Amino acid sequence: MSPSQNATPPSADAFARFSENYWRCVRELDILRLRQWELHRLTLPQLRILFNVAKTPGITANELADILGVTVSTTSGLIAKVVKRGLVSKRAADRDRRRMRLELTEEGRRLTDEVAVAGHGLLERAAALLGPDLERATESLGLVADAASQAREEHTA
Repeated sequence: MSPSQNATPPSADAFARFSENYWRCVRELDILRLRQWELHRLTLPQLRILFNVAKTPGITANELADILGVTVSTTSGLIAKVVKRGLVSKRAADRDRRRMRLELTEEGRRLTDEVAVAGHGLLERAAALLGPDLERATESLGLVADAASQAREEHTA
């Protein structure tokens, strides 16, 4: 099932419950990752750079800017910070030497692995606690993700 194209706005009460539960999930499940970010003195935008570079080795600043929804200038500034910290390295693209491809350094890989693992155990335990409701919750989360993606696309169009 996918989000409805002609969706009617929810009642104020339904939206309030949805919003409250969404933010409760974010707070509860991100607490360990937030501690890791603070421990490593990283900002959320810097982490987004690191995790996107980890996901797509060789990505460029332009490609990252598109994914992050920010300007290339903003992205370049964030890249400079993680490069300076030794978490990301740059290499010239094969076809166009002016375009720099980004890769995680060994330290960057260690850090992203550590941050990912910190949240994984908590998420796995939450899934286990759902027991027989896990499938229904998973399906609902998929609907929320699809609707959020569609809303973001409509918002940025």
